[in-house]
Amino acid sequence: ELLAADSVLLGDGGGRAPAAREPVHGRERVMRVVVALAQTAVRVGAHYELVTVNGHPGARYLAPDGKLINVVALDIADGQVQTVRSVVNPDKLRHLGPTADIPALIARAAGRGADRPAPEES
Repeated sequence: ELLAADSVLLGDGGGRAPAAREPVHGRERVMRVVVALAQTAVRVGAHYELVTVNGHPGARYLAPDGKLINVVALDIADGQVQTVRSVVNPDKLRHLGPTADIPALIARAAGRGADRPAPEES
């Protein structure tokens, strides 16, 4: 298994970008979130580059225009991912270059345009 049974996903949107509000615990739950994030990345036309993040393997996701969407770092022990750290908070990414407007990317991918709100959830 790539993910440890007790793996954790930590998201940091800083209230400015969509992210997991609480840590996500457990292999199955972490995998569901990672798959959903990957599907969203594909929908918005993002691509990724493998990078080292603070000494850990990771990736940075870029919008079609090259602006930074997300940085992910993996903590690995005994050949398994223990922790997935995902930062989408533009305030914490700005030092790496221009950041993407994630809500606008998602809205465009959903066919709404940046100026139309998302439909109400029931």
